[in-house]
Amino acid sequence: MTIVDEFFGQTTAWIVGHREHDLPRPRLTPALAAKWWIDEWALQVESANSRLRSPSIDFRRRLRDELGDGVELFNDMGWVDDPRSYHREPTELTSPAFVRRSASGVAYEHMSMASEYEPHDAEPGRERWLGYEKNRTAHAWILRHDGEPRPWLICINGYRTGTPQIDFMAFGGKRLHHEYGLNLAFPVSPLHGPRAVGASGDRVLFGGAMNTVHTAAQAIWDIRRLKSWIADTQSPVAIGASGISLGGYFTSLLACFEDDLAVAIAGVPEADLVRGMRRNVEAFLPPFYEQWGLSWRSLERVNRPVSPLAMEPLIPHEARYIYGGLVDRWVRPGNVRALWKHWDEPEICWYEGSHLSFPIESSVRRFVAQALADRLGATVPERDLR
Repeated sequence: MTIVDEFFGQTTAWIVGHREHDLPRPRLTPALAAKWWIDEWALQVESANSRLRSPSIDFRRRLRDELGDGVELFNDMGWVDDPRSYHREPTELTSPAFVRRSASGVAYEHMSMASEYEPHDAEPGRERWLGYEKNRTAHAWILRHDGEPRPWLICINGYRTGTPQIDFMAFGGKRLHHEYGLNLAFPVSPLHGPRAVGASGDRVLFGGAMNTVHTAAQAIWDIRRLKSWIADTQSPVAIGASGISLGGYFTSLLACFEDDLAVAIAGVPEADLVRGMRRNVEAFLPPFYEQWGLSWRSLERVNRPVSPLAMEPLIPHEARYIYGGLVDRWVRPGNVRALWKHWDEPEICWYEGSHLSFPIESSVRRFVAQALADRLGATVPERDLR
């Protein structure tokens, strides 16, 4: 091996940043390095913002008390051992409101309705969660055709998104609707977009353990109600779900509750939220572990009821699809691989790109197009399959 070969080998290993030796090895190119750099820059900006929020004594005390009380309650109620029992059947969605709007040249209907989700009576953080007034209204962007029944795809937004412009761009909404012939529903995740308290996504991951749990629980509640509304009122040919990043997490969790999804596409999914948080913040916490009374073990236990890795998917194996970036800095390939293993190794697309590059990856477009054609009967142009 020459010095040049050794240099490029070490550089590639550094950019890849994971130890899973059974994953494909990307080729080190200027384009790959640029994708990696943009991902890393965006991640460091996000991390810096969270680190600058110096936690007060009251906030640290709340984190400790809620986590301790949550572990005790979740153990006593059996939710740690039987995560599915934590979730209640959603109420029926009736009489949603619709307002016609447009964004980025796409006409859509802004759907809104009362969420009706509430944490369990004894759950820590319940009153605070219910105090997020804007979050108590659920929203969705709806693109539907007139005429004969069509397949529907539920597109679940990623972390920090939840606006029509970004969501339509991320999923290629105009293409899916006009060219593929699909009806689309874009539910807005809790604490995102018009439901946010502060910036979109604030208080999801850095508001304490119970905020993260309630975000996931309410997301699944709202999405299941939306899916039931589609099934009951829209005469769908079939219903599928596709999610990106945090939305990929919710998609894989949804597959644990809805057995009639025609397809579930988990895109760059953070399959293990605790592992992801631990990777990003662990280096800053050890001096405070004992002082704060916190532990990752406790965090893992209260997150089990909303973890897709803690439950078996109900949809058939052939309906499961995953795609992940080989140099993803936000969701490391190891976490995507964990979901792939848990899902019994279904169809997966590993692309030579990062977390934020998926919209421009031709391999991702082909992979998703083929899944929608095969599982939803989408009328995909031949060029998107090549």
